Amino acid sequence: MTEPTLDDVFSPSPRIVARAVGGDFVLVPLASHAAVIDSIYWLNETAAFVWQQLDGVRDGHQVVAAVVARFEVEPAQGEADYLELVVDLLSLEALERRAR
Repeated sequence: MTEPTLDDVFSPSPRIVARAVGGDFVLVPLASHAAVIDSIYWLNETAAFVWQQLDGVRDGHQVVAAVVARFEVEPAQGEADYLELVVDLLSLEALERRAR
């Protein structure tokens, strides 16, 4: 798989369940075996916000702009953090790349 760019559009994988638990946000893979419990992924506030923006319509430029506006970070930092998170989520098979 090619590295993600800001031009890419992503949506959550149907194999992932996302839930707010208390003040936390978790991603849990759906699977038929218990080993998957080790794959629960906890998202911080910023990552949870990004996750909620990944709707299969918005590209990375739009998601980063929303992050910059919401969290008042520099665009370059927002871009770097976004791409790092997307790489992590792709490695968990939590995202699917969509055609534009």
